[in-house]
Amino acid sequence: LYEISGVEVGQHFYWQIGVSKCMPSTYNSWVVIAILLGSAAIAVRNPQTIPTDGQNFFEYVLEFIRDVSKTQIGEEEYGPWVPFIGTLFLFIFVSN
Repeated sequence: LYEISGVEVGQHFYWQIGVSKCMPSTYNSWVVIAILLGSAAIAVRNPQTIPTDGQNFFEYVLEFIRDVSKTQIGEEEYGPWVPFIGTLFLFIFVSN
């Protein structure tokens, strides 16, 4: 009845690596992941008692995410949610 599955709005382009085609948003996600992993690895590869600038930044971000999770989810239940919420927060923050 409705033939809208073949309708495309605007121009779409795909990049091809080998046999797979990917949209640019996929590559943007890979770049964001690489930036996050690379900067975290560089900042915390040699932890110090007196933190370096990178280590201090990541500790601040972790404490911020932990405190937001604690106030929104609750004192008893927030612990397991911190890694998930932190991943979402950092990915969206760096993507934008």
